[in-house]
Amino acid sequence: MKVYLIYSPEVHPQSVDAVLEILTSVPGPLEFKVVHMPWTYGDKFQIEQQRYRPDFRFRIESEYRLQHYKAHLGYPLSWSELFYLCDRARMDASISQDDFVILITNRRNSMNFFSMFDIGGKRNAFVQASDWEHFLKSPETYPVAYEVVANMLRILSEFKLDQNISEHFHTDAIGCMNDFCENKSQIILKLRTADLCHSCLEVLEERGADPQIVAQSLQIFEKIRTRLKFSQGFAGNIKPKKISVSGQGTITVADNDLTLTPLEKTILIFFLRSPEGIRLAELDDYESEIFTIYQQLKANADPVNIRRLVDNIDGNFSYNKSRLNRKLRDQIGEPLANFYVINGLPGERFSVAVPRELISMPKGFTL
Repeated sequence: MKVYLIYSPEVHPQSVDAVLEILTSVPGPLEFKVVHMPWTYGDKFQIEQQRYRPDFRFRIESEYRLQHYKAHLGYPLSWSELFYLCDRARMDASISQDDFVILITNRRNSMNFFSMFDIGGKRNAFVQASDWEHFLKSPETYPVAYEVVANMLRILSEFKLDQNISEHFHTDAIGCMNDFCENKSQIILKLRTADLCHSCLEVLEERGADPQIVAQSLQIFEKIRTRLKFSQGFAGNIKPKKISVSGQGTITVADNDLTLTPLEKTILIFFLRSPEGIRLAELDDYESEIFTIYQQLKANADPVNIRRLVDNIDGNFSYNKSRLNRKLRDQIGEPLANFYVINGLPGERFSVAVPRELISMPKGFTL
């Protein structure tokens, strides 16, 4: 079963890649993919925005006052407009009705929800990627990834919003995925527990949901919970271990030699020796420096590989970073790997969290 992620124009592609990296960190029957839609502000997106009445309202009551539609600002959008974008993606990308389409957007919606599934019964949903900083001191990628999976499970549970809200959601928060969270700040409890209560699990079973899909989803929730705690400064009893680089380029963490390609080693070594972090928009400024590292790790190193890596427009750094981070998590294990993966927010510095005093490498690899 496939889950396709699409995003509106104002969402940075690197943020979507970061969400994808979390979702693909657990193997299973769910296959997550990103579809890059061609809409723009001045073309299709604005036209689609105007297809529905701006005063469109829904039967479900909101705990918040409905926001007034401001056409010149382009928000909030109605749920119908957001789900229409999902349908457009299905049509343009020939996506099966049995698969899921999840729209990631920074645009607020008229009901002021962080996410919602298609009330028309289609396997569509949207997740708002903005405003999370008011509730969490962590990258928005964690709650967005959580809501992607949560809405997929709610669709499989066959929720119907024409029924009483308590038929499906817990009006009193208990730390379950289906807590209604009348106060948005209560959503923190869901993310910290990363749980699905027994009664909600029974509903999924009654609806015939694949147990392997449910198991994979719960494992993703647990990954998100662990990474979220780390990003908020809570590492528990986990202490970073020494990471060393040999003269031959072998990278070792806690006596464990990592299995990485020369290009992946190059990326990791470059960031290990840049503790202050690097903005990805400035990565091409370091092309010669990165190539020098690459030459020491690979015979007959091709400079084209580094040019493709650092190119600001068509570069493949995000892809290689995600693959490297996935290998680090697999080989080092969670949550220790959080000290060594490359993390950052679009537009800000990317870095590794391991303390400088625990990094050891020969002079040939240091500045």
